[in-house]
Amino acid sequence: MERVIIVLCDTLRAKSIIHYGNTRDTTPRLNRIIDEDFTVYKKAYAPAPWTPPSHISLFTGLFPSQAMEQRDTVKLSPVFKALPELFKDSGYKTFAASANTLISRQNGFDRGFDTFLQLWLPDPLKDETPLVFQGKNRYAKLSNLLRRFLVKSTRSEVSRGVTELVYKKLRNVLNDATYSTDRAMKMLEKFLLENRGTKTFSFLNLMQAHNRYNPPRATRNTFVKYNSAFEEHYLKTPQLNHYAVKPFSKELIDYFLLRYEEEVLYLDIAISGLIGFLKRSGMYDDTAVIITSDHGEHFGENGHIAHTFSVFEPLLRIPLFIKWQGKSENRRGSDERLVMLQDLYSTFLSMLNHWNPAPFSSVDITSSEMRSWALSQRPDMSTSIKGCIERRKSFRIEDVGLEDDMLSAYIFDDGVKIIENGKNLWCFDLTNDRDEKKSYDISFDKKELIKKIKNSLD
Repeated sequence: MERVIIVLCDTLRAKSIIHYGNTRDTTPRLNRIIDEDFTVYKKAYAPAPWTPPSHISLFTGLFPSQAMEQRDTVKLSPVFKALPELFKDSGYKTFAASANTLISRQNGFDRGFDTFLQLWLPDPLKDETPLVFQGKNRYAKLSNLLRRFLVKSTRSEVSRGVTELVYKKLRNVLNDATYSTDRAMKMLEKFLLENRGTKTFSFLNLMQAHNRYNPPRATRNTFVKYNSAFEEHYLKTPQLNHYAVKPFSKELIDYFLLRYEEEVLYLDIAISGLIGFLKRSGMYDDTAVIITSDHGEHFGENGHIAHTFSVFEPLLRIPLFIKWQGKSENRRGSDERLVMLQDLYSTFLSMLNHWNPAPFSSVDITSSEMRSWALSQRPDMSTSIKGCIERRKSFRIEDVGLEDDMLSAYIFDDGVKIIENGKNLWCFDLTNDRDEKKSYDISFDKKELIKKIKNSLD
């Protein structure tokens, strides 16, 4: 393989893409490219419905509970050989650009990358400079910061930190992700041109589809006209209010679903632009391109919004499109096998002929081996629970139908899905009940299988 590019679209759910059943066409430019050159993995699942554990699984090939030092950790442990290290060991020059502040150097995700760009900073190549605001009130904090600035030895640090703070305010990725998306694409293209005679591995985390949904002019108002009342409500009302104070109205949720899909429409522009660049520069045939996500998003399904308190399908089922290197005649089309995001780890282990052993939790999707089950885990929801309690002191996890601050979902190749909620097991038939409306009694065989799976993870 000359080049490998993983474009991970943070919070992009399969349900909002036409290849997975959406009636609105959010990928008009990519559709023909995907149909001609890519394999569409129809049953792809995220290992977690939240960014850090899902990325940890992608980078290690392990399930979150295997790779996370603590269940609330957001850091990539140095104990495991990370995906970019596999490529670096194999002679690849490695590049990453992340728009998500959780996928950062501080959290260890730069391991194995020659270049790791943190797109929320004015100089994305540098480490972030933490500003320490000490003092009993705002005046004291600013006074102490000014004193530090006046001291020669700390002046440059304070100046750099203030510059970064202002930049993050002006270029807040969560308020408007388009600039970071465009920036990532430009920097990736520059890297590829500068290293076109070298084997390269590139990874992008794009936050275009993450809230807050603020699509650019190019795609805004394609699916829904601007509604000032809804926009103001969304800006002023924390999402956790949906659970702790008052559920958002269906009209509001539907509005932001369409805003979200206008963001997806811009991802279509950006990614198809990258593919156009690869074709114009003569690099397309020699490049493997993976388009995927770390988890999805809720818009009212099963009473949920965003990606909290749930392991239902809108959060776990993700898009996975792969164009392998070379001609695509024998590799395009649909693949109905059960696959997981962390399966990319063993897949590239095999392709690189790397010495690192493949974990049982990751399956080479180019081999004849098939998954009989997938497991997605929400290791910890305590932060969301705490946020709800801050908004309503009487809030309890039982208010959202849960027993514990952890969730697990087992998906089987026969279409059965089981959600483990404390001592409760909810069983769904995804073949006939994709929306998970009706739970039924779990069979003895499935109960025993879940025990075996849990024992294998210990």
